[in-house]
Amino acid sequence: MLPLSIVILTKNEEQTILRCLRSLQGLSDDILVIDSGSQDKTVEYARSQGARVIQMAWQGYSATKNAGNQLAINDWILSLDADEELNDEVRVGIKDIFNKSISAHIAFSIQRKMVYCGNVLHYGSVSNEFRLRLFNRQAGKWNSNNVHEELEFDQAIQMIKMKGFMWHHSYVSKIDHRQRLEKYATLSAQQMHASGKKSTLLKRWISPLFGFIKNYMFRAGFLDGSAGYQYAVNEMWYVRKKYQLLESLT
Repeated sequence: MLPLSIVILTKNEEQTILRCLRSLQGLSDDILVIDSGSQDKTVEYARSQGARVIQMAWQGYSATKNAGNQLAINDWILSLDADEELNDEVRVGIKDIFNKSISAHIAFSIQRKMVYCGNVLHYGSVSNEFRLRLFNRQAGKWNSNNVHEELEFDQAIQMIKMKGFMWHHSYVSKIDHRQRLEKYATLSAQQMHASGKKSTLLKRWISPLFGFIKNYMFRAGFLDGSAGYQYAVNEMWYVRKKYQLLESLT
């Protein structure tokens, strides 16, 4: 197996975790599932696929991911969400990376293709989405953002886009999408408030509308049909909601 640990955060992911873990076969002897209080069959399913499950109180996205990385056996970490699934080309690419010596100051991003309410979105804001996911923990860690966390490194690194992609089985329904966006809006508002940002009339009304026009029209989200429209509408709602919440905090 590769000198690679795979770290996945879970809570009540029985609908997605098997698909995720089955896409990792042959990559690692250390698949680590950090579970924060699942009450469904997530833990049972993860163990059935050979994953090492550690139960841990939720500390926020970044802190929980960093804690999981430190519990991994290997320095090289592949960080995944439970609703993601690697395709064959990415798996081959990961194996090729470790066929030779590799610097700790290289990191790899993987393209995501969103499956939204059963429909693949090819356009709009998710049409060219790359996420930095494969890195060496001696060089990088997750930053302190409450939401939309990113990797930060101790010095400049070389970032490489991998061939292939991973499916992102994101939201199973429009209601599921809206509920999770409300959670992200709350976290984003708290984060902006802590950094001293203010909510303005422009941010509350013009920014959401401009975002919708950019994603639905300029980035051709309309070509994804009704799913593309609903996704763009909900994302517009999210932008307005986070600035409304920010206003309430000031």
